[in-house]
Amino acid sequence: MSKLPHLLLALLLASPLANAMKGVFWQPQLRDNPISEASWQSLMHNLRQQGFDTLILQWTRYGDAFTQEHDRTLLQQKAAAAQRAGLKVIVGLNADPDFFGRQKQSAAAQESYLSRLRALDIQQARLWLDTAGVKPDGWYLSAEIDDLNWRSDAARQPMLTWLADTRRALGAISDRPVYISSFFAGNMAPQGYSQLVGQMKAAGVNVWVQDGTGVGKLTDAQRALYLDAAAGCASASPARGVVYEVFEAGSGKTFSARPMPDARINALLKQASPCGKDSLYFSLRYLPVARGVMSHE
Repeated sequence: MSKLPHLLLALLLASPLANAMKGVFWQPQLRDNPISEASWQSLMHNLRQQGFDTLILQWTRYGDAFTQEHDRTLLQQKAAAAQRAGLKVIVGLNADPDFFGRQKQSAAAQESYLSRLRALDIQQARLWLDTAGVKPDGWYLSAEIDDLNWRSDAARQPMLTWLADTRRALGAISDRPVYISSFFAGNMAPQGYSQLVGQMKAAGVNVWVQDGTGVGKLTDAQRALYLDAAAGCASASPARGVVYEVFEAGSGKTFSARPMPDARINALLKQASPCGKDSLYFSLRYLPVARGVMSHE
């Protein structure tokens, strides 16, 4: 028998594509609590049949939400159902609704604040490690890193230290990969933004870059420059993958969103991230498969 097929198999397994993730974000909200066990289980099976292999819980605590035992139990049951359907589950940790507002603090106050965030993230991780029926396949840090507040080296150093320290602390209790996402809005040059993502990667976390389609602040050509620099095929491209936004933002001063037309969503679902990197979609409640199960309003 020729050895060529074995060589091809070895090359495939060694390529990034062999380990690429196709995942969907779910932003848990208390309004999701009434979804029946049967409906949720069916939704998870349908996701698996559509080629998804991972569900990312964007958070498991949002401010005071999901701190009550009843709410937390329902959330844990939904995570367990996803794993029974054959999906990996990456568990988002603590999310502070005032994260972006807190970035306007002094450097000393910022460092203290980030230390408190780390303590809350570790608390959430320990809580979920003790959850019956759920085995987290990774951790997601719910704080999103933008290209505005961390432009200078001096400003970003406390953030990079926080990432590295949080990665080490999580590794000490559970050796699972750690993920975070980042987004751009034209506040840095593409290469400068790629450098920021590279520094985050060097801190030990896997970075997913949001494609900015739904927010719509940049043109397609402008977004392509950032995505190519930070998540493209060049060997120096630091991002682990791309988060494709399947929503359209409203035009009001208060953020609102609606699903993209189905045809456009389906086209995005067929689009692979460059060079076998992770392909993520934001978010579950906007996908056609969730219609009738989850509200997106």
